[in-house]
Parts: sequence; structure tokens; C-alpha cells
Amino acid sequence: MVNLKIIVVGKTKYKWLEQGLSHYFKLLKKYLDLNLITIKDEKITSSKSSDLILDKEAERILKYFDKKSFRLVLDSKGEMLSSEGLAKLFSGQMNKGYGDFTFIIGGPLGLSQKVVKNCHFKLSLSNMTFTHQLLRLFLLEQIYRAFSIIKGEKYHK
Repeated sequence: MVNLKIIVVGKTKYKWLEQGLSHYFKLLKKYLDLNLITIKDEKITSSKSSDLILDKEAERILKYFDKKSFRLVLDSKGEMLSSEGLAKLFSGQMNKGYGDFTFIIGGPLGLSQKVVKNCHFKLSLSNMTFTHQLLRLFLLEQIYRAFSIIKGEKYHK
């Protein structure tokens, strides 16, 4: 079975969003073992530079990196894939021997380059800007769609 870890910065703030995440967690159980890791976000203040904030969050994130895992970071400058393309990425990496995948979603300020440089793939979900909170739900839905494509199920039309 595939192991998938999603590392996010900051707690999910909305009950309706938690419900959506829970829905996709249940759907994904048949395809993979899923673990959501929430990293404490660093408080944004005028006395702290953005770089300092991102570096402190990076220290917390990097503790969860596994060398055996194929790591993907959500980044607005990353590559955009279709749903079929994401399925192909998963299946291609599984064929290369990867059974563990880790996605990283930053907080309001994004991610430190220390995190980005330690990832195998930069993924952009859209040219539009979304909150880091909403990206969690969008990502889970696309992961579910990708695995339904891999398994030849009818979810993806």
C-alpha cells in the first residue's frame, strides 16, 4: 500500500474545511495510508523578518522529511499538471520503487527555500492564488482523482 504524508503549516481554521478534508480522507483510505501533519506556524509580527519566520517553520518541516519518500512541494512557480498528469507522476514514481510520497503546503508566507530545495518536484495547482487553507482540500481531491484514474475507476470523467 502507498503511504502518503501531507505536511501543512498551521491548523485548519474552518469547520467546513475540516469536513471536506475528512470526506477525502475517508475516500482515500482504499488507496493509501494517509497522514496529515500540522506544523505550528510562526507568529507573523513586524519585529520578525519573513525569512526568519520561514526558516523557523522550515526547521519544523524538515524534521518530518524521510529520505525514502518522493517529496512534492506546492509552489506557485511549480509545474502544472492535469489530473491525468498527476496520476502519471504517481504511477511513474511507484514504478521506480517509491511507495512513500510527501506533499508540503506552506503557510501564508509560503515556504523557505531550504524546504523547496529538498523536494523532488514543485507542483502548482493553478495560475490563480488560493489560500493555503483551501489548497489542502484541492490537493486531497486531486490525489483522490489521480488514484481513481490509476485504478481505472469512474470518478474521473
